[in-house]
Amino acid sequence: MFRLKNGQDTFAVVDGPDAGKTYQRGVEYETIPAGEERRFERVTKPAPKTEENVANDKKAKEKK
Repeated sequence: MFRLKNGQDTFAVVDGPDAGKTYQRGVEYETIPAGEERRFERVTKPAPKTEENVANDKKAKEKK
């Protein structure tokens, strides 16, 4: 698992296989975009939110 390092801002991938995907601080990801490895750190213990939880949070907010 990987997550953005401290000091790295949220970013969206614009091309390649991950085009359109957004990466946020505090969220864990199983894969990271090629060429952006320097922005991420490997995680050994779970973070408070996972990629799936963030998607579910967005869906819940949209329903309100």
